[in-house]
Amino acid sequence: MKKQLKKTLSLVLTLLLALSCFAVLAGAAAPEVTQYGEAGGYLAIGDSIGRGCGADGSYLDENGNPTGSNKPAGQYDMYNLRNVQGAYTTLVAEAVGCKMPDDITDQDATFWPLCYPGLTTAMVLDVMGVDDGFSDYALNYPYYDDVLEYFGYDDSFDGVRPEHTVDYVKANKGIGKCGSVKDLAEKADLITVEIGMCDVFYRTYRICSNGGMLSENAEFDLSSPEAIAKLVATAGTQMMEGYTHWKTYYPLLIDTLLAWNPDAKILMVGSFNLVNQLTISDKIPVPLGSLFTSFTDLMNKQYREWEDAYEGKVQFVDISNTEPKAAEENWALMGEFMDNTFAGTHPTQAGYNYITRQILDALDDEKVVTKDIIVDIGRFDKVDYVFVDGQKIVNYRIENYKLIIPYSSTKAINLTIGIIGEDGAMAVQTYQLKYSSDEGYTAVRMYGTNDLKKSSKPILDLLKKLFNKIVEWFKGLFKK
Repeated sequence: MKKQLKKTLSLVLTLLLALSCFAVLAGAAAPEVTQYGEAGGYLAIGDSIGRGCGADGSYLDENGNPTGSNKPAGQYDMYNLRNVQGAYTTLVAEAVGCKMPDDITDQDATFWPLCYPGLTTAMVLDVMGVDDGFSDYALNYPYYDDVLEYFGYDDSFDGVRPEHTVDYVKANKGIGKCGSVKDLAEKADLITVEIGMCDVFYRTYRICSNGGMLSENAEFDLSSPEAIAKLVATAGTQMMEGYTHWKTYYPLLIDTLLAWNPDAKILMVGSFNLVNQLTISDKIPVPLGSLFTSFTDLMNKQYREWEDAYEGKVQFVDISNTEPKAAEENWALMGEFMDNTFAGTHPTQAGYNYITRQILDALDDEKVVTKDIIVDIGRFDKVDYVFVDGQKIVNYRIENYKLIIPYSSTKAINLTIGIIGEDGAMAVQTYQLKYSSDEGYTAVRMYGTNDLKKSSKPILDLLKKLFNKIVEWFKGLFKK
């Protein structure tokens, strides 16, 4: 019973720690992409999303042949091989003309994927040799020896574990086999930084799951709304600690990259909801996945503020409409998701394709702002009906997964689209529309629902009460 309770708690925390938002910046489809790989190269800094965990592709061996290790769990190892096929980083590298490596240490390559599951801002700063005064002993940097082996250099900081020190890795494995992160940043003409979700989500999940600081202050009690609210509050404290560190020191990471290479095109890749439409179960449709939209709302808002502060030197890429497995199939916590947490919290291949499109659009220097409503509809390449403010629209078109609605007004508020699947079922997506003279229309995807199915069962009343408590708690948290 205790083991099942702890497993359930970890899964619940996976939800509670999930980062969410859903804005898609409207903009014209990008024309031909600049070939960044011709003279310099592409340095991708990221976590498991940058690594491509959950993508359809597989690793390639030193001869360019698939290894067959395309299962999600297998994508955590074999860092000596090329990045995962299907990862957004790989797709972007190919699109911008990079020479793909035969293996990750190929010195002739112009694509360098510094992407590891669980990578945090603190960990990136450590390998860069930048002091943020922070050592995350709770997380314990499980892959830091690999990071040092392939991207470290003499100025990198030691990891927490004895075998993760610079001297140990240098003596036993060799260090900087791909080139040091500094050398690669200095010669790259394109750098993407997709770091931050693990600061808040993965860090807290590991602390809870592995007997870290959170478990010392929390009771594994899910018996009442009050008990769960107490646990959520404790987890929220840890989440805010990670968020505060990210907000404080992420600019230091960007400042260092700018100091190393002020001429590089640097893109800050944003955050998205890992489990946006996840419910408790089919019979208990409490929309857990949509509870915590505030965190990535907050993070993506911060990215936009930083973009303004850097005055064009750094650009934000909004990926908040990325749909992971849990959204695509509407998984329930007490269903298939329980045994497939890894797959459920990473993008499908359609999700990685969407992130790729957002990045390539950002590489179009000639941004065109129109009054047209332009929405990337993710994995869909067709729609069956379109409504704007309740009025049916017929003069729309779809180009490269983007729904384009010619519009001359700036007063549209709501967009609803419907897609009929192969099984005949209708999938409905709803957006809130906003307009600005700088960006044109922004379509904000509305995930989940706060309406519970009518039932006389006490458990639904209990869960509805819990849901309302957590919503109110989070509203108060982000007003501080």
